[in-house]
Amino acid sequence: MPEQPAEGDLMSVLLENMPMIGLNSFLALIPILFGWLMLKTRQTLLQVAFALMWISFLPNTLYILTDLRYLPEQWTAMNHFGKMALALQYLIYELLGLSSFLLALYPMEKTLALSHWREHKLLLPFLLIIVNFFIGFGMVLGRVQRINSWDIFIDAPKVIQASLDILSSVDLLLLVVFFGVFANALYFVFRKYRGVSAALVSKSR
Repeated sequence: MPEQPAEGDLMSVLLENMPMIGLNSFLALIPILFGWLMLKTRQTLLQVAFALMWISFLPNTLYILTDLRYLPEQWTAMNHFGKMALALQYLIYELLGLSSFLLALYPMEKTLALSHWREHKLLLPFLLIIVNFFIGFGMVLGRVQRINSWDIFIDAPKVIQASLDILSSVDLLLLVVFFGVFANALYFVFRKYRGVSAALVSKSR
């Protein structure tokens, strides 16, 4: 967690944010890589392995949005110029989170659309909804339970216990639902816009 900034100490605050921004941005890019590897490979075993890595790191994309919780505390310690610089830093950071989320989900949708599952028209939206609620669950695991994506592979009992704690808490389940609904709304609005844009491009040709 970034430390309490000194009054008007712009560079100190921006630099203190960089380890958080650097690590979380890197983690958010991982599911994009494995998503596209999942899409491009034709070997079933590799596809499954890439899919597991993809789903494990996928919540790191929208997790970036939860780091906005640090902004108000830092904001009050900044002068006018400092607030503009801080706002720009967080804007770029949050846009990276939103972009990585959309780019990471697209290969999964494309993979299913190219498979024999495309014949089941309701299956793809249903799976996307489930995946987005999984992202919400993963965000709560990370933000509240302090579980990291790699813990799935190196400390599975810890992940299982943290998951059970969430399932036994009404407050945490409501938070999962909130994040899941947000993720679904964001992706399906983008998906609809993408479809409209593709239709307009086709008409213009």
